[in-house]
Amino acid sequence: MAETLRILVLEDVPADVVMINHELRSAGLAFRCKRVETKRDFLYELDHNPPDVILSDHGLPSFDGFAALALAKEKCPDIPFIFVTGSVGEEMAVRTLKLGATDYVVKSRLSTHLVQAIQRALNESEQRSKRRQAERALHESEEQFRLLVEGVKDYALCMLDLEGRVINWNSGAEAILGYTTDAILGHH
Repeated sequence: MAETLRILVLEDVPADVVMINHELRSAGLAFRCKRVETKRDFLYELDHNPPDVILSDHGLPSFDGFAALALAKEKCPDIPFIFVTGSVGEEMAVRTLKLGATDYVVKSRLSTHLVQAIQRALNESEQRSKRRQAERALHESEEQFRLLVEGVKDYALCMLDLEGRVINWNSGAEAILGYTTDAILGHH
């Protein structure tokens, strides 16, 4: 997590942003908050100042949170998107999560849920990022190993399963032993 958390807030009521800021300061979070309320401003921030987390109300006069969620998922799918709204109801919460929101916090419960929702979302985002990095590193390692094995022409290299059947066979093995890969795979 960054030292100073960058938060983009899609909200048309300045007093609600003041409440959000108050809760975050009370929890001791170091953050910088940018409020927007139009689609144009929202897209500008995503493109030029990508946040660490997005907080959004459901309904705004000229732009709504569901449209913002769709845009955020398209442009920056790894940034957590949390609805912070006055809309109460299980159906609304379920809908937001089904559409890809990270979490849902009711404005009347900011003090008990907002900070935890942000911390949880950032932790999950960090874990996903680490998992993707590990998967990329594994893929690159496997590709390097494959290229190494395929490049060896003077030695027969093969891999066997636990029963002794061939599961991998390099071009050196083909040349030295005379069996094509297709002919030997799966045989003892």
